[in-house]
Amino acid sequence: MPAFPRLLIACSALLLGSGNGLAQTDSTGSTGSNATTTLAKLEQFDAFAREYRLRHSVLSMSYAIVKDGEIIASEGIGWQDHDAEERTTKDTSYLVASITKTFTAATLLGMDADGLIDLDDDFTKLSDWESRCEWLSTSGNIFGGGKALDDGYTPPPIDCSASLTLRQVLQMRVLGQPGSNFLYNPIVYGRLSNWVEEQTGTTFDVWVRRYVIDKAGLQNIAAGWRDGQGGDALRMLAPPFRHAPEQPDNLDPSVLPNPEMNGSSGIIASAHSLAEYSIALDEGRILKPELLDQMWTPPTDGDGSRASYAYGWWSQEWNGKRLVWHGGWWPDAYAGFLLKVPEENLTLVAYGNTDGLHWGNRLQVAEIQKSPLALKFLELFAASK
Repeated sequence: MPAFPRLLIACSALLLGSGNGLAQTDSTGSTGSNATTTLAKLEQFDAFAREYRLRHSVLSMSYAIVKDGEIIASEGIGWQDHDAEERTTKDTSYLVASITKTFTAATLLGMDADGLIDLDDDFTKLSDWESRCEWLSTSGNIFGGGKALDDGYTPPPIDCSASLTLRQVLQMRVLGQPGSNFLYNPIVYGRLSNWVEEQTGTTFDVWVRRYVIDKAGLQNIAAGWRDGQGGDALRMLAPPFRHAPEQPDNLDPSVLPNPEMNGSSGIIASAHSLAEYSIALDEGRILKPELLDQMWTPPTDGDGSRASYAYGWWSQEWNGKRLVWHGGWWPDAYAGFLLKVPEENLTLVAYGNTDGLHWGNRLQVAEIQKSPLALKFLELFAASK
């Protein structure tokens, strides 16, 4: 179905008094007026998204918007392939890369609450930690610390003699004195799955299904490409493309990134399915409210400020409103994000099969407002009234 008919259907439900909060709160008392305003905002966002897709060479792009527990827009734009044979739909799926970290955090928080693991247990008893940490500390990799970043910040180097807890890894506070500072670290975080597998004897995808996907009754989300229950997520995968200036359309097929499930990556899903995941989080179908709040609450840094990362989620304020989010980026392949405004009951999920949605977020500061697509969404739907 074309874009605007779907938008119209979604907002017609508001006009008819479907129970959605958008239709019930209007300063004039007119639900119809408010729903009309919502439709206009959805149309503005859709037009912006389509223009953005073309400008940034995103062959296949999908987005979904949630308000008050309802998906009010779910769009697939473009084509999955170079030959314009497979249209992008709301069910087109992607390797969502680091958005997987939010699934990992919910899984480990749930396991901790059930007494299956202890988040204050020693992460460094992982069998390959010594060799992996030695590589991080000597290879010059930015995630080993001790190397100036592009913005001039130099994080402390990793101390391979120090003990790390699972909690510190979940909060990405592993450099220097453990727990003292934050730097986004997908390499160390990714080994959380190995730690869980070694301690429990069960593969990590099983735990993610038990504590997130199956627990919430979610469909068409695969915990890695080997997931036999992944449904349409495996069947509808958009192949990746890289930006190729030598080609007339700036696109060329790319190598599929690692599709295995680990703590940092592996989830395969559509924007629509991730919107349903977002709703499940809000409805308490994955974590109880107190655990959800814990997952989204960052620790306090030494200067008294809130860190930019909580448990598997970036956390920040924008115009006085709390944002929790995570990006996903496979260079030359896929990029997108899941952005939530909890107090407004708002979510935007956007993903594409090039890395044209990547905006270069710094490794130690949450600043999703620097994504033009995220900023447009926030200005339209979350700006102060």
